[in-house]
Amino acid sequence: MEFKEVVNKRHSVRNFKEDAIPVSVLEDIVRTAERAPSWENSQPWNVYIATGETLKRIKAIWAGKYADKVKGTPDMPTGHRTNFSPRSQKSMEDFMGAVAAYSGDPEIAHFLKMNETLFNAPALVYLTLGKDHTGWPVYDLGGFGLALMLGAKDHGVDSIPAYEIVKFPAELRPLLSVPEEEEIIMGIALGYAADDSINAFASTRLPLSEILTIKE
Repeated sequence: MEFKEVVNKRHSVRNFKEDAIPVSVLEDIVRTAERAPSWENSQPWNVYIATGETLKRIKAIWAGKYADKVKGTPDMPTGHRTNFSPRSQKSMEDFMGAVAAYSGDPEIAHFLKMNETLFNAPALVYLTLGKDHTGWPVYDLGGFGLALMLGAKDHGVDSIPAYEIVKFPAELRPLLSVPEEEEIIMGIALGYAADDSINAFASTRLPLSEILTIKE
């Protein structure tokens, strides 16, 4: 695919097939992501991928956490929505309203249920940074994550980055062999989109007039 086609076709898929992703494909996706730029070529990222039995154990733990209504304790605090700018808050509200309208369900139950099942993904990617990181490595990791998702789409593999995947880091560390000196920053689910109408939904983007300033 051409680059613009890859970018435009990538969107957050919320229900995946059970089909496994070949290890060679996962390796190539990460290899592509390694081309992401970083400050002074620091390459601060580490990548852990859960599949097979490890993934089953993670999903079982998550199911128990949701059943007990356990609040997440992520390594990187999320903050409250009210901490976002008014424009961002409105964009969030519009997004949830669009999901409700699309699904015909004001409670968006199916949409939220996919969070609990970790989107039925056959592979979960975890991106980490050293605990002494500053803002620059977080920026670098964001670029790495996008490159990873675009590399996945180029292989026909869909994705969704989600807080849900990393909300219980203490349970993840022993399963993934993540050392204590690393923070689990972001999780990305990978897989092949299931035949579910929820996967046809794609969020909109703000018009350029709201985000772009060009001074001549």
